[in-house]
Amino acid sequence: MLNFKQALAGARREAIPHDEPHEKNKITHIGIDLGTVNTIVYISGSGIVFNEPSVVAFDTKTKDIIAVGHAAKNMIGKTHSKIKVIRPLTHGAVSDKTAARAFLETIINSSIRGEISKSRATVLICCHADLSTIERKALKELASSFGINDVLVEEEVKAGAIGMGIDIFKATGTLVIDIGGGSTDIGVLSLGDLVVSQSIKLAGETFDNEIVKFMKFKKNFEIGPSTAEEVKKQLATLKKELPNDITMDVMGRDLKHGLPSTITVKQSEIRDVLNKSFNVIVGEVFKVLESCPPEISSDIIDDGVHINGGGSLIDGVKEFFEEALGLPVTLSTQPLQSIAMGTKVLLKNRGNYLIKPYD
Repeated sequence: MLNFKQALAGARREAIPHDEPHEKNKITHIGIDLGTVNTIVYISGSGIVFNEPSVVAFDTKTKDIIAVGHAAKNMIGKTHSKIKVIRPLTHGAVSDKTAARAFLETIINSSIRGEISKSRATVLICCHADLSTIERKALKELASSFGINDVLVEEEVKAGAIGMGIDIFKATGTLVIDIGGGSTDIGVLSLGDLVVSQSIKLAGETFDNEIVKFMKFKKNFEIGPSTAEEVKKQLATLKKELPNDITMDVMGRDLKHGLPSTITVKQSEIRDVLNKSFNVIVGEVFKVLESCPPEISSDIIDDGVHINGGGSLIDGVKEFFEEALGLPVTLSTQPLQSIAMGTKVLLKNRGNYLIKPYD
C-alpha cells in the first residue's frame, strides 16, 4: 500500500517567487485552487507545491488511498473491482465529500511535511462565482475536519484576475472570463470585489464530453474521456480559416464491429464541435454586460476583456471573442496558475476589499 509520500511521487513543484521563508510559530498561508480537473496548492514561503489532477484512487476493501493526482488519473478506465477512482468535484462543487476530504488532507499533509502546524495555518479555497452558501460551508468544513481552523473561501474569477496582474482595487471596471475545467466564470470587478458575475457549468470537461458524443454519433466510434481530452489538446481551435486542416489518428472501439480500431479526425471537425459551446459562453457574457452600470461599461470598452483558465489556451480563442464581442481581448500569460497566484494577495487582506494588499 502506498503511503502519502509515495502516492504523491512525481508531483510537479513549479515554484513561484516567495518573499518570506518559513518561521517557527508563524502563521502559514495556504492557497488552494480546488478545480474540477486540476488542483494547485500555494504555500507562503514555498510557492506552488502541488499541481496535479483532482483525482483520488481508493482500495475498495480497506478504503485506503492508493494514489492521487497524475497516478490516480492514469488509472481511469483501467481499474478492477478492488480499486475505485473518484473525481471529488463536479462542475466546481464538491460531489463526493469523503473523497474530497481525503484528497485535500493527503496533498496538504504531503506538501507541509510536518514543517507547518495546521492549527496555525490560514487556508483560502477558491470556488466558482455562484457557489451557494451551503456549498461554501462544505468547503470550509473539508479543511477544518482535519485540523485547520482558519478557512476562507473566495471566488476563482477574483483570485484569477489578481494572478493575471490586474489591480482589481482601482475604481475601474474589469471584465474577466475564466474558462476552467468544470465551469466558466464571468465576472466584472471594481474596487476590490465582484460587481456582477455569472457561472455556467460549461468548460473543459464539457468540451471533452462533446467530442465523445461527436465521435459516437457522427463517426460511430467510441472513445473515453482521456482520449477526448487528448484530441482536444492536439486539435482544438476556434479559427475560421484553416490553411492546413491537420488530422489525428484516434484509437478506440468501432461500434459497428465492436472491435478496437483507429479512426482519423480532422481539426475542422473538432472546431465545429467547440464552436457550439463557445457561442453559449458568448451569450452569457452578453448577459453580464447588460447588467453592468454604465460607468463600468465605458471602462470595459477601453480595457477590453481578460480571459483566464485552461480554455484560454485553445487556438484562436482571442480572435473568436474579439469578433463575437467587438472588444479587445487579453489572454493570461499563466492561465493555469493565475488563481493560485492570486490567493497570495487575498490571503494577505483576507479578501477585504477595503484593504489594498499591494501597498
